[in-house]
Amino acid sequence: FEPLDGVANALDNVEARTYMDRRCVYYNKPLLESGTLGTKGNTQVVIPKVTESYSSSQDPPEKSIPICTLKNFPNAIEHTLQWARDLFEGQFTQSVLTASQYVEDPTFKDKTMALPGAQPLETIQTVLRLVV
Repeated sequence: FEPLDGVANALDNVEARTYMDRRCVYYNKPLLESGTLGTKGNTQVVIPKVTESYSSSQDPPEKSIPICTLKNFPNAIEHTLQWARDLFEGQFTQSVLTASQYVEDPTFKDKTMALPGAQPLETIQTVLRLVV
């Protein structure tokens, strides 16, 4: 930490943020703390001996597990359970609803083709897998 002029965070959990904050306080380094949860974003600028540190305030408990933790670094039993729940919902709920919309909604094709990125192809593949 000694050669650093400051630290910019983009971490996905409170424990990691608190650890980095403690290091910055110890080494007297400014910290730009940032985070997202879905569509919500937050930033905090921490300047040594001028502003309060990240750890000085208490974040509300996390209501959901960050997607990046589930996909890249699941490290608790809750992560495994959420991953399994998401997989089950995708296979047995979302896919079936998509196929049902295909059968019942005459504008399904137009709506699907208007989706961004690879979503149209993935949606059509889901329908083919279930209907054909």
